[in-house]
Amino acid sequence: MTQPTSSIHMLFICIAILCMPLGASAAELEWHDSSGALHSLKEYDGQPLMLHFWATWCPPCRAELPELAIWRSTHPEAVIIPISLDENPSTVVQFLKQNGLDLPANIGTNQQAIQLGVRGLPSSFLVAGNGKITRRFLGAQAWTDPAFSRKILRALKKASPQNAKH
Repeated sequence: MTQPTSSIHMLFICIAILCMPLGASAAELEWHDSSGALHSLKEYDGQPLMLHFWATWCPPCRAELPELAIWRSTHPEAVIIPISLDENPSTVVQFLKQNGLDLPANIGTNQQAIQLGVRGLPSSFLVAGNGKITRRFLGAQAWTDPAFSRKILRALKKASPQNAKH
């Protein structure tokens, strides 16, 4: 009898995660680059962007990153900030280099990621120009799929300050 109870419990957990309210603020998010310099969303001056949380020890992240790197280089007009939740910056730098991934080695903290609503990796968040999270993408995404690409580009455009409703 424990199996049905366990399945029901997992269903409620999944629903709770998926129904987390949007609108949380990412404005205070900070991360370090590979040289140790501290960065924040304030550097992007109200520009909509995507935050992408990942880790070198995460198999779906490792599988997804090549597509993310391709998408990022194909769409320089879109700001995507990949943030690793690894503890050791040199592990991230080495992983990116060994896999030929043209991505910055940004390092964030688990605490900040959890506060933003990261409940699994990889996770991507669309952040409007005002710093509010407007959309979450949980799990690996098909970054090079044309339909997904259009969806992201439309969402970023919609979240731009000139398109925001006052």
